[in-house]
Amino acid sequence: MATREDIYKAQLQELGIYKEAFDPEIKTLAMLERRKTRAEKAWSATVPKGQKPSFLDPHYQVIVQLEDKILTHREALGLTPKALRKLRGEPAVGGPSEPELITNRLDAIAQRVGAYKIPAAHSLEPEAAQAHAEAQRAAWDGLVPDLDTSADG
Repeated sequence: MATREDIYKAQLQELGIYKEAFDPEIKTLAMLERRKTRAEKAWSATVPKGQKPSFLDPHYQVIVQLEDKILTHREALGLTPKALRKLRGEPAVGGPSEPELITNRLDAIAQRVGAYKIPAAHSLEPEAAQAHAEAQRAAWDGLVPDLDTSADG
């Protein structure tokens, strides 16, 4: 019977992404899965026959933590669809690639703050630029009190 390590190695070879450098990660993943199996057995053994184990039992918390670690290691090896696409540099299924997502997010932010954008004076017609400058001065005057700059104070 093939070990978990052998199964993972075969899966990675089938996907065309296996390298010998992955062996320690594969060994760690297999070890975590064995620990999870033992924790599940211990969790089931905490209750009388015919009842279901409690989710409040400390064994369950260990199982959840191990599942998170297992997922992290599977993703590191490319053994999830998302991780495999990322390793191969492929865009997400049915969605934009990561650079496109970043661009879309930045565009959305720019659009939201666009309501606060003050047009650059050089992009306006001369009359509009003058009116804009006067409006800015008036707004500034309303915010900043007059300061007495005379020597006698």
